[in-house]
Amino acid sequence: MVFARAFKGFKDRAGRDARDLDRIIGTTIANGARRSAERVVRQLQQAGPSWSGEFSNSWQISTESTTSRGTGAPGEPKLINAPTVTGLEVTKGKILKDELLKITNFAPHALEAIDAVEHDRQYYARRKTAEPKTALGRSKWLVEGPRRNVSARGATGGGTDGFNSSRTAPLDWFADYASAKLNRDVKIEMDSALRRRFG
Repeated sequence: MVFARAFKGFKDRAGRDARDLDRIIGTTIANGARRSAERVVRQLQQAGPSWSGEFSNSWQISTESTTSRGTGAPGEPKLINAPTVTGLEVTKGKILKDELLKITNFAPHALEAIDAVEHDRQYYARRKTAEPKTALGRSKWLVEGPRRNVSARGATGGGTDGFNSSRTAPLDWFADYASAKLNRDVKIEMDSALRRRFG
């Protein structure tokens, strides 16, 4: 490993040589990345729309070799444990040149749910209930004015027919999280992993 080669013969105060430190640093990076991914998914579940709960439970965390998936089932958001990152994935430099962990959503309506595309009334027809099924969704539910025939999921009001528009997450919630909070959440967990290891 790079660190071990650069500091051949070096020993720290605890008597560990550079090869041990390579392993410790690699493990710390891997554990911090796993906790960061889990935290980000929890935040996405809380910030995003929750009507039936299927979208909230369709997040997945992947490494180069393994994927941990949510259930994709209706209901309150369920915790998703990130897969173990192998030492090989860390030492191959994935943390620097590619992503060590990837977070995606496999719900059929994921693009609508993150406001990446507009949708028509069929999107609302899939809801099947007049109000959110999840307690999370009901706690964030906003009903506002007539809905437009075609609009982004989080846009409310502005229509002319007799159907009310509603949402369980604000318009552009995903873009707002990605631009304002994502890096903070990753930093919190990486800093915590470093403190736990090197205190």
